Amino acid sequence: MSDESDSETPADPGEPVGERVGERVGDEEGVGAAPDAVFSALWTKVLASWDDDKPHQAALSYAIAHEMLPEIAGRYRKLEGDPEKGARAKKKMDGIVIAATQLMLATKTPPREKVPWTWTASVAIVMVLVISFLAYKIFSHH
Repeated sequence: MSDESDSETPADPGEPVGERVGERVGDEEGVGAAPDAVFSALWTKVLASWDDDKPHQAALSYAIAHEMLPEIAGRYRKLEGDPEKGARAKKKMDGIVIAATQLMLATKTPPREKVPWTWTASVAIVMVLVISFLAYKIFSHH
């Protein structure tokens, strides 16, 4: 059997499809995987109160805190074609892109610090002195 048919058919005839231990399954709306119960509940609230900003903000905050931006972005992207929800879904997708960009910039590695010029000058002076001393010892005739 192929991998696709294995994931769609139950291992045990009495076992429902998608309810094996450790397997991620689609949520009740069929809009992607249900990563955890809290996120699923928040998304259900978003869909139930589509025109209210608070559930959208709560779901986005949870997604940011739990590194689930791709999950929430996929759910909004799936709704962009919906005639009633499409405009708001597009607006929320733009907000998710901004949030992801800010997260990326916040975790950026800081630039390397330059060595102070006084350290460089000190090392150069010491090297000149050591090389001069060695040259004196090698080339001086006693």
